[in-house]
Parts: sequence; structure tokens; C-alpha cells
Amino acid sequence: MVVPTMSSLLIKYAGELGLDQKRFHDDLMSQAHASRIDSDIDSADNSGVSGTPTFFINGRRHYGAYDITALTAAIRMARARARLDRDAPATRQ
Repeated sequence: MVVPTMSSLLIKYAGELGLDQKRFHDDLMSQAHASRIDSDIDSADNSGVSGTPTFFINGRRHYGAYDITALTAAIRMARARARLDRDAPATRQ
């Protein structure tokens, strides 16, 4: 029995998704996007993200449930906060 390699499986899945398999293969082998992935990992680490999904709404991490009701409520709350911040009188420093 021949066990497929991880890269061959990824290339197969890319084709199933309708992606250009040759380009996907070339990018995978050359690690064309490695620096972007490293940057995303660093960003996640700096934000305290340890898994997926993790949601940020207006730059704030959402710690609640991920269902549509909870996310809708969190977005509405963020919009209300943004309005308050926008409409608040300027303070002197």
C-alpha cells in the first residue's frame, strides 16, 4: 500500500477546490508564502490566540459563543461603543 505524502494530498485537495494545481505545487515547494504564514503566527501569538476559530470585532477579541446570535450581539455592542467614542466630547490633555 502506497501512503500519499502530505504535499500530494494538499495538491489533490487544491485541484478539488478548483485551484491551479501546478501553481499550488510550485508555491508549496518554493515556500512562496512562508513569510506571510510566519507573520500570521506571530500576530496570533501576540494576540493570545491559541486556536481557531478566534474572532476579533473592531480590534477586540470576542470571548463569547460563536453562534450567529452571540456574534450579532457582539457586533451590535461594538457598533454602539464606536458611536459613543465618535460622539464623545474631546478632552484636553
